[in-house]
Formats: sequence, structure tokens, C-alpha cells
Amino acid sequence: MGDTLGWIIIAVIFSLASRGSLDILSVAQAQFGTLAFLAVSFTIGRRLVFRLIRWANDNLVSSAAVITVILLLMSGMAMITHLIGVHTVLGAFIAGVLVGESPILTRQTDERLRGLISSLFLPVFFGLAGLSADLTVLKDPSVLGLTAALVLIASIGKFGGAFVGGALGGLTRQESYALASGMNARGSTEVIIATIGLSMGVLSQTMFSMIVTMAILTTMAMPPMLRSALARLPLGRDEKERPEREEYEQRGFVANLERLLLAVDESSNATFAAHLAGGRGLPITVLHVGANANLQEKNRADEESPEAAVINAAKASAEADADGGGNVDVISRAREETAAEAIAEEAKKGFDLLVVGMDAAAGPDGGFDRRLDDLTSDFDGPLAIAAAKGVHEKEPTANARKILVPVSGSNVSRRGAEVAIALARLSSEPLQVVYVSTTRDKGARRTSPSMSLAHEEAILKDIAATAARYDINVTTRLRANTAPEIAILQEIASSRADLVVIGVDRIQGDRLNFGSIAAAVLGKSKASVLLVSDGDVRPKT
Repeated sequence: MGDTLGWIIIAVIFSLASRGSLDILSVAQAQFGTLAFLAVSFTIGRRLVFRLIRWANDNLVSSAAVITVILLLMSGMAMITHLIGVHTVLGAFIAGVLVGESPILTRQTDERLRGLISSLFLPVFFGLAGLSADLTVLKDPSVLGLTAALVLIASIGKFGGAFVGGALGGLTRQESYALASGMNARGSTEVIIATIGLSMGVLSQTMFSMIVTMAILTTMAMPPMLRSALARLPLGRDEKERPEREEYEQRGFVANLERLLLAVDESSNATFAAHLAGGRGLPITVLHVGANANLQEKNRADEESPEAAVINAAKASAEADADGGGNVDVISRAREETAAEAIAEEAKKGFDLLVVGMDAAAGPDGGFDRRLDDLTSDFDGPLAIAAAKGVHEKEPTANARKILVPVSGSNVSRRGAEVAIALARLSSEPLQVVYVSTTRDKGARRTSPSMSLAHEEAILKDIAATAARYDINVTTRLRANTAPEIAILQEIASSRADLVVIGVDRIQGDRLNFGSIAAAVLGKSKASVLLVSDGDVRPKT
């Protein structure tokens, strides 16, 4: 916020300085131009930036091309501010804000863009600033005294302001001191301002050198001051748990999801799938694959259409999840080709998860409906198949009150647990975790006779500890000596769960196959089912 307000003020000041006069018309023009640019940028401009990045990501495929589009966008906005009489730095700064807020900006593109800036633009800029500075002016005692006064005034202003702000915000004295120590460092902003001022003739060579010296000294003083402040600052419980949670999220599945593809028809199951998908507030592309999909107008949904109901369900779910960002960027995409071809075309655009919500997910032969086979045949990434049952058939946007997740020792079951934990944030009931034995577990026990129930209990404790990081209560059950499909169905009945989330393997073959356990639960469960598979296809054994 400080940088934003600072750049607005600086843009206006330099606009006035470039005119060489201080009259009412110049002031009004600079202020009106700045306010108009900001108003357009944060309303219409935000949506245009989002759509431009989405278009680049979807159509140019390469992240390098997406970075080029972002740099062109920055240059274009800088040129606009120049044309309206405000300094170009404001346009570039606002472009960076809008690009950073874009929900469609993938982590890979963000890291490459930051790498380009830090490895090329920053060294070049600071190198040029260093060539323009002349530190020999500090040999003059009067200039040295003015520089010391400048450093003192700047430090009192920022250090004192951060300290008082921290105290008013409820921090302790030690925490406020640590905050002020970190905030007192200066670097890019002050040097950029000084460089602009020098180029415009507003600042002299001596004043420029004094400002650069101030930035260098305060930046060099920050690390030892902050290190000393943190050494005396005890870590709170939340701060101790934060590194563990962040490390877990780096390895996790749900935390690393960035884009979702939602394939739906006109059924209530489609609305249910959208409600589940929208909980994290991730960008969602809705692909209508129902019987009347070709009649839908491209990128537009009538308020009473099934497609609009799906989009509204995803948005409502995002708004209900306080940790999910509070909103979701949803775009509908009509198709001209067959449903399978449309999914294959969208799969090339880097979606992290395909969520399918279609009527009659289960087929008559105990497997999946043939349409699901066709839809998912060319999508190699992770899948999520939703089947609304029970209360969700009549009210698909109702939050699941009791969620059950079966786990075992496999990675796919942990993935299911991650999804269940994410969904449990919208429920007031404890998450129910049941351990069930699979063929893998029995094989491992045969090869290692010393293996006992301690292994299963450790897995349940690990899942419970993961849920506790997000303040989710968990109840656990151990059903190690019962066939897994029977154990799951019995647990659904006894716990009265209304949603069961299962992590499954995708088995190689001509038909979509998640194994006999998933097929049995999908066909016989009275609770809604969400099957989550990984992107690897396991050979059938």
C-alpha cells in the first residue's frame, strides 16, 4: 500500500515537474489523468489483463511466449501513462500489480518472470545507477553531514512509523522492533525515484549520490539489526507450525493446484461437481459436454441456463471458503467438436485437474458410463469424478456435513485425504478417516511378518496431524481385517456420511478403470462419491 500511494504521488509530482510550471490546470490534469488511469486499470483493465494472460497461456503454450506478452503489456501500460502526461513508472508498476493478481498466472511462469527480472533487469538498472553516482562528493564535510542527516531522517520516519504501526496493530515491543528493523531497508524504490529525478534534471548529481548512499547504508544495516531482533523474539505456536505446513504444501497435491478444467452436462451432478471444485478459489474453465453443448453461445451463459447454474455453484463455493480467496475466476467455453476432442484440446493448455460432473456416472456393467470413457481417454493428468447422491441429488450446492475418507499406505489414498481435508474446511463436523487394508498392505505384511497395526495407526495419526494444521477436527477408525469395499460401505452407513472421498489408481486399459473397490463404492454407496486419481496410469495386474 505504501508503494502504491508513493508511486501515485511521485507520478503526479514528476508530471508537474516535466511541465515546468505549477498552475491549476497542470495540477488538475495530472491528478485527473492519474485517477482515471487507476480507475480503468483496476476495473476494466484487471479483467482485460486476466483474459490476455489466459489467452496467451491457452494459445501460445510456451511459458516464454507468455512472459513476452506480460512484458508487452507492461510496456503498453507504461506508454499509456506517458501519453496522459504521467510518468511511465506508474503504468509499469500498475501492470505488475495486475499481473501479480491474475489467478491464471501459473507458478512456472511467475518463477521465470521473477528470474528474468532479478537476473537481467535489476543488475542492469542498479549498474547504471552506480555509474551515475559519485561517492567522492562525500569528502566534502558539509555534504557528508547532510547525508548523515538524510539517513537519520529517513530511518526515523520509516523505522518509527513501522514500530508505531506494529504497536497499534497489537504486536509486542520486540515484535514491533523486528518489524521496524526489516522495514527500514531501502533499495529499489528510492534508487528508481532518484534515477528518474536525475534524468529529468530535478535532482543534482550531489543529491542523487546522497540518496544512493542513504539506500545503501539502510539496506546494509537491516540484516544485522533484524538478526539481533529475531534472536530475542520467541516463536509463537503459529510461527512454529508455519514452516511445517509450508513444507507439507510444497510436496502436496491440493496446495499446488493452479488451474481446473470442469467438464459438465445439464444435470444436477454437474452443479455438485462445480460446487466441490470452487472451494479453493482456483481459476476454472467450464467445458459444457452435454447433449445440447453445441447450442450454447460461446463464452456466454444465459442466467437461467444449466451452464450458468454450474458457474454460480463454483462461485458460491469459493465465497463460502474463507481460506480459498473468497472468489473464483470462471470462464465457460463452448465447443464445436465432439466432447472427447474438446477435452483433448483443452488438455494441452496445462490444466492440473479435470473434474467431471455428468449424469449417470456409473455404467450398467459396474464400471463407468461409456461417455466418461470417451471424455477422459485423452486426458493424462489427474482426474476427479463426482457422483451426487442422497441430499446432493436434491440440493447439489449443499455443503457436505460429514465427510468420510478411506486411507491406506498408498500415495493415492493420501491424495484423497488431502482433497477431503480441503473440503472439510466448509464443514462444521469432524472429518472421518478410516484405514482400510488393500492388496498392497497384505502383500507388505506377508513379506514383513513383524509388521503390526502400529503402521496403520501411524498413518491415521499422520493424516490427523495434517488436518490439525488447518484447524480441522478428525475422528479415526481402523478396519484392517475387512475387505476394503465392505469396510468403506459399512463405515458410510454407520457414520451417516454424506460424502466419501477416495484416492484411486487409474488402471491401464480400454475403459476408464479405478479398480474394483472404487467401482463397488460408486455403485452401492448411498452417500455422494468423489473419486480422485493421479496422473499416472498403472498397468493392470
